[in-house]
Amino acid sequence: MKRYLKLSVLIGFALLVGSPYVLPAASSPKVDKLTSVDWWRSKVKSQITASAGKRYSGCVFGDSISSGLGNTLGQSNFNFAVGGMSSVSLLEQLKQLKAGNVQCQKAVIAIGTNDAMFSIGDTTFKNNLRQIVTLSRGLGASEITLIPAFYSTVEASHNPEVAGTLDRVDEISTLIRQVAAEQDVKLLNNELQPLFRDRSLKEELTFDGVHLNDSGKGIYRQVLLGIFNNSAVSSR
Repeated sequence: MKRYLKLSVLIGFALLVGSPYVLPAASSPKVDKLTSVDWWRSKVKSQITASAGKRYSGCVFGDSISSGLGNTLGQSNFNFAVGGMSSVSLLEQLKQLKAGNVQCQKAVIAIGTNDAMFSIGDTTFKNNLRQIVTLSRGLGASEITLIPAFYSTVEASHNPEVAGTLDRVDEISTLIRQVAAEQDVKLLNNELQPLFRDRSLKEELTFDGVHLNDSGKGIYRQVLLGIFNNSAVSSR
């Protein structure tokens, strides 16, 4: 009797596990783990090797949206952006660049787009961004410009594996504005608006809903060159 009872319990458990009504296990929070990845460490190390002891007119720090521009900003400027970066990994990158004696006269910080997708609290993000500004000044930057988080397309914003929600992008951008005012640094406002329609990235300027295609890159590149050449007016 006991054997039959035990068998019934096992069968019942198997049916329960296979049931479509069983709730799936909660997924782990998405966090930035780049600093523990070999390719990222190698990338930052190569950046230091290429730029140590040099003083650049302009430096760009950011994620894959900025890194997609490559080395197209002129020889006096350096694009330090790396795909997948958030405020967490940017903070560590800047620490290493400072230790490597990298110097920048102007710094553009385009971070927050991945933070909108990752699990990071508002206070932590703001603290990271404050330290990022401080480290940028430590690189010799006398002019720092923060760029709000980039919108994705509406469709991409519904996929948590590729982008943050549009509402979270707005929240991150609000935090960026607060830090810009608090730290007395410049904030880019309307210059990148041609990339967007309302609160989303224009479909015709992206190839995957998140990253810029050649037309989108052209707009973004001109904005960055304008900052470095002082032809773009940034405001707080």
